[in-house]
Amino acid sequence: MRRVLSLWFPTFATDLIKRSRSASPADVVLLTREVAGRKLLARCCEAAAKSGIRPGMDLAHARSLLPSSITLHTEPHRPDRDERALHALACRLLKFSPLVAPDPPDGILIDITGTEMVHRGETRVIRSVVRGLRKLGVRVRLASASTFASAWGVARFGKSPFTPVPPREEKQSLAPLPVAALKIDPHLDAAFREIGIERVEHVFALPRSSIAARFGIEILARIDKALGIVPEQLDPVCPPPPLLASMLFEGPTDQWDSIHAAANLVLEDLCNQLTNREAGVRRLEIELRRPESAPEFIAITLSRPSRKFKHIWSLVRSKLERVDLSNGIEGIILSAKRTARLRPQQIHNPALGGETQHVAQAAWGELVDTLVDRLGPNSVTCIEPVESHLPEHAWRERSILEDPPRTPAFVTNSDRPTRLFAKPEPAQAMALVPDGPVLSIGWRQKQWKVLASTNPERIGAEWWRWSFMQKQKAVCTPPDRDYFALQLETGLWIWVCRQNETNRWFVHGEWS
Repeated sequence: MRRVLSLWFPTFATDLIKRSRSASPADVVLLTREVAGRKLLARCCEAAAKSGIRPGMDLAHARSLLPSSITLHTEPHRPDRDERALHALACRLLKFSPLVAPDPPDGILIDITGTEMVHRGETRVIRSVVRGLRKLGVRVRLASASTFASAWGVARFGKSPFTPVPPREEKQSLAPLPVAALKIDPHLDAAFREIGIERVEHVFALPRSSIAARFGIEILARIDKALGIVPEQLDPVCPPPPLLASMLFEGPTDQWDSIHAAANLVLEDLCNQLTNREAGVRRLEIELRRPESAPEFIAITLSRPSRKFKHIWSLVRSKLERVDLSNGIEGIILSAKRTARLRPQQIHNPALGGETQHVAQAAWGELVDTLVDRLGPNSVTCIEPVESHLPEHAWRERSILEDPPRTPAFVTNSDRPTRLFAKPEPAQAMALVPDGPVLSIGWRQKQWKVLASTNPERIGAEWWRWSFMQKQKAVCTPPDRDYFALQLETGLWIWVCRQNETNRWFVHGEWS
């Protein structure tokens, strides 16, 4: 049974602007087009639509509907940019199916027939697609059906944003929708409304001969495609091939000087191609052809896109120096498997807009790449905040090569120690009253006098996690903790917690 997906992005053009500007969901983006000297709205974001703004409205009228405190961004609408972004997004969705096609101006069609075994069901495919698009900051409506025409109409006019249409129920799913769900010409839709035909079920009730005689055969073709009577094929997108540079030898060689010189020339050719395309490489693959054996592949991942020959050559040479040359090499192929846009930048002349920060960022990226090459990607990490009020869960380590999240995590304003112990150390505390200031504390086999003590800060367990776990298993919620910042007689400040139910004390961190 054939199954297809239709994706519709209601605010695709404005979502692109918000993503490029890292704007918040509450910010308003308006895209305009000029008609007879007037600026009319071509696209508006979801936040603007909630304020009553619609496409076709005058820009001045739209501004009057927005509160003065809101952040507003306006710029001319560029359909060519939307078309390129839609094509790039379709190429990105090829990981779900080999048959993906853009549906301009704001849709994508995917044929997922036969991929259920790979993704373990249609529902998992839909969840994965939606999850990936939400990470990109794109608002989407989606429908799955046996035909593209029915999925197209349900995705745009259905009640639910994610609607699966069961097989052989396309007619029932389309019946309550407006006639525009058949993807017909707007003039034909207006002609139907003039005679009181507003829903698809009204069209189904008409004789086919009268429909063809009065409205043409276009509407009949759309009905046949929606019901699966006439098959509908995709024109799948083809991603551009990766940039490639190669040199094949007349015979195998095990001389390092020859391989060194060949790799140098091949990399220079690849860097010239990157310059012509205004791109930088993020993932470079080295293929070494060997006689009478399988080729050897070596991958190099960069932290930042780069086309600087000297920097990339230092990484390539380091990899080639570790290759076994005993069986000989008869060819070298360099391919840029992953690239990113890298426009030319002025870095030397401040009068022409040059900024020294670009030089600093490039130097930092080269340092990171060198460390990763020598130590490995898992040995070079950075600390990233996580949205959690529990101190032990408020951060995580990630590889320096992993892309940071576009939306930074919320960080609590409470004072936290500069060093947090991996395992809290047990202690014994003495206080006049349970919630009062601590007078002394026994820690690390010594009794310390406390010079200053702050008021306790209560931190409870994540109730939304433990309530779910309690339903699944017989587990108890961890007790609440009261944290004190104590200054010892040596001047050292430590972070101490007390478990309320057990009345046990622990030292969880210290300020350097």
